[in-house]
Amino acid sequence: MSNTPRPHVMAALLGAVAIGGAAGTLLRDLALKLDTTSWYISVVGAHGWASRVPWVLALINLLGVYFATFALRGPLVRHDPNNVTRLFVITGFFGGFTSYSSLYVALGAIWHISASGALLTALLAVLSGILAAWLGARSWSQ
Repeated sequence: MSNTPRPHVMAALLGAVAIGGAAGTLLRDLALKLDTTSWYISVVGAHGWASRVPWVLALINLLGVYFATFALRGPLVRHDPNNVTRLFVITGFFGGFTSYSSLYVALGAIWHISASGALLTALLAVLSGILAAWLGARSWSQ
């Protein structure tokens, strides 16, 4: 016998992912519309390739990784592929909220200005994501 959920259960699971994804994407879009990194660039003096890094998107990704890992270590720790809450929150909401693909698309623009700047940005994105995941997991453990 297959572990595939019945059609009405599958529809609820897919709906949870879709609604969570829409909510996460909407929140990310709102945050990006409020992007005020121009003050950051003028205060810090970022120029060249550093002025092309989507800093708000990078922060969104780090927050998403932190809170998703926090939830996976805490209230959503039990792995159940048919858990509607887990699918809504982790796969849907945080999947829609974060956008590492958009961050890496920006690397193309940075690459044309500075290959080393693009590589540094990519390395920092990966390492800071790992750190955010570690902090999220550790926060629940304490």
